[in-house]
Amino acid sequence: MEPTMQYEAVGTDEQVRDAIAQGAVTKQYLAKPQQIAGSLNRLRSTEIASYLQYKQHAYMAVSLLSPSLKTEFEQHADQELNHADQLAGRIQQLGGVPIFDLQELASKAAAIGVHPEQGTSLTEMVIEDLVLERRQVEAYSALIREIGEKDLITREILLEILAETEAHASELADFLKRSSEKR
Repeated sequence: MEPTMQYEAVGTDEQVRDAIAQGAVTKQYLAKPQQIAGSLNRLRSTEIASYLQYKQHAYMAVSLLSPSLKTEFEQHADQELNHADQLAGRIQQLGGVPIFDLQELASKAAAIGVHPEQGTSLTEMVIEDLVLERRQVEAYSALIREIGEKDLITREILLEILAETEAHASELADFLKRSSEKR
């Protein structure tokens, strides 16, 4: 015999069904969950493209000057993958599905101007990574402004990722400044 649940303490059957269907999205959520999930999937695509680019650059950083740069590329790759995971978690919370189709990922990243690149020198690789990070900074900043106060949790997640992305861009720019001063 199955136990019957008493919903009176938590609401009507309809309220319970709505709570189950909508999860964390309540009437105080002022954004459109599917629209935000779509935007997050586009950003997630750029994070996956970044991850692939940084990993490739880490594999290719083999000169005597590159051991610390190889480590930097690997650390950035790990952070990019973590960003993609954070975004996927939020997409799921909003009732969306994180995309995983490789063609769709590449297409969405390209729409923001992010394409994995492979330079022939360490300097070219760093420049490629810097350009990619700057494109992400622009995309994150635009979405944060668009969301405003309509989705506080997504905004907080994006702000955290934006701070790390700006730090990556700054580190890469600093490396290029130091490299040009040595010439």
